[in-house]
Amino acid sequence: MERNPERPAEERRRASQAFEEHAALLHEVARSMLGDAGEAARVVEEARTRWLAGQGDPSEGSPDALIGLVSVLALTRLRAAQANGEEHIGPWLPEPLRGEPDLKMAESVSAALATVLGMLDQEERTVFMLRHGFGLAYADIASVTGLTEEGVRGIDARAKAQVRCEVPHL
Repeated sequence: MERNPERPAEERRRASQAFEEHAALLHEVARSMLGDAGEAARVVEEARTRWLAGQGDPSEGSPDALIGLVSVLALTRLRAAQANGEEHIGPWLPEPLRGEPDLKMAESVSAALATVLGMLDQEERTVFMLRHGFGLAYADIASVTGLTEEGVRGIDARAKAQVRCEVPHL
């Protein structure tokens, strides 16, 4: 049986193409989870290295496998930060600029979203962002986080209740 030496190169090209096609989405997933563009860029670069090294199936047409890889790496970074006693990854939000109505509104919305997401614990924030920010199915979130699908549904329900302020503050 004769081997085709072009096949590995072709697979690498397809894997690279698949990654580049979804790179902006992957950066948004990582930034949403980590709260910092620099940390997100590092996670996406690590995901790229792993993906191109063969830790992903480039034949898959959807970005789910890539989102899963980036989510796992971001969760690993969050858990490492928590284990090291870090309470916040990324920069703190600046004070709003004065006199720019559009900019002031955008910053207000950004600050409100950050406040709402800050009410959630790490697991809730991850599930909430993957489900409502990026539209992943519960089964996909379960496979990314290592939780059961039922567990993911429960965490999502808790997170939505907190975002809607339906959970009493203790």
